[in-house]
Amino acid sequence: MNSPAAAGLKRYFRAIGLTALAVLSAVVTLNYVVDPYLIHQWDTPPIQRLSPAQQKIVPWGKTYAAYRYRPEVVYLGSSRTEIGLPPDSPLFAGKRVFNLAIAGASFGDAVNMLRHTSVLQRPEIVVWGLDYGWQFREKNGNSDFSPALVATGPAYPLRRTLLNIRRSISLAMAGDAVQILTGDSERICPSLLATYGQKPSQCMEYIMRDAGGTAKAFEHVLKKTSPLGRPPDVPATIKLLDQVTDEYCRRGTVFRFYLQPVHALAELSYWATRGQEVDDWKRSLTTIIDARRRQGCDIRLVDFSGFNRITTEEIPQATGREDMRYYWEQSHYRSEVGQAILERLFREGRQDEGDDFGVELSGATIEQHLREFNTKRRDYISSH
Repeated sequence: MNSPAAAGLKRYFRAIGLTALAVLSAVVTLNYVVDPYLIHQWDTPPIQRLSPAQQKIVPWGKTYAAYRYRPEVVYLGSSRTEIGLPPDSPLFAGKRVFNLAIAGASFGDAVNMLRHTSVLQRPEIVVWGLDYGWQFREKNGNSDFSPALVATGPAYPLRRTLLNIRRSISLAMAGDAVQILTGDSERICPSLLATYGQKPSQCMEYIMRDAGGTAKAFEHVLKKTSPLGRPPDVPATIKLLDQVTDEYCRRGTVFRFYLQPVHALAELSYWATRGQEVDDWKRSLTTIIDARRRQGCDIRLVDFSGFNRITTEEIPQATGREDMRYYWEQSHYRSEVGQAILERLFREGRQDEGDDFGVELSGATIEQHLREFNTKRRDYISSH
């Protein structure tokens, strides 16, 4: 027989267990219904809710949106692409376009995002911004982009629902949900989903004001900060690029790759001692693109980096103006530049005379381009 003390202890633990279960259920229900991070929304009222300038766990929202929206045109890359490339470009009028780039994305993250959106519908066109440095690697760059978010087959909707429920077991998330319900949450700008994946300009304006403005951002570059980290294994990542482009080109996907146009001062700061490494990287990329083109693939690689009419824009320290026309700061360009990139990538025929923004790379042009690139680099250093 159980003693009265044992029976009381049993009732106590049962009560504790039931209370914990009730609290857990309440937290999950609150988080799932309010969905403060928009992890399972598409074409729903919460998408129109104003959000904080820095939205959380963005890969969750973007992977769900891609699964529901099934875009025909996708943008891939890092925060530079996420901020700079406009999904509403008239070049793609009538097509479903989504900016699936994510901040801090590695090359491997972009590949996973492409594979994810292709499970339900393979995109017709892929616009892909490439970054040299630590981001050009196979391993994850964005810590919120879990491999579990990548669709692998028809069971994805159920698996994703279970993932969303499990992600909703979070007191921090509950705190953000309560702030939304009470009206205390930051309501700064539209969500990324409301702008089809592009980071809204209103968010960037707030972020720049909060960080002290464009001039302050350039102060770090002017102090000649240390170069960015080199890629951990360029040959392995180049091999992945070769495999992915071969696979998708055989299925008719159109590719447009481009090298990101960071400001010229950032170019000098980031790769101060690694010019030869970057040149060799560009040669490797060109080799892959040429191989795909020989197979009949509609594919191009255009270099917007370096020292051209966009990247050499004068900075606030020289102009006395608060903002810049083309850049938010040294690393991220505005939508006007993004639109110019898209037009160059998809424009047929010769480039307008005098427009040096964007040089198409191929085996026939790469060596001359690298010589001119380095000449412009020396000229810019001399004049600045």
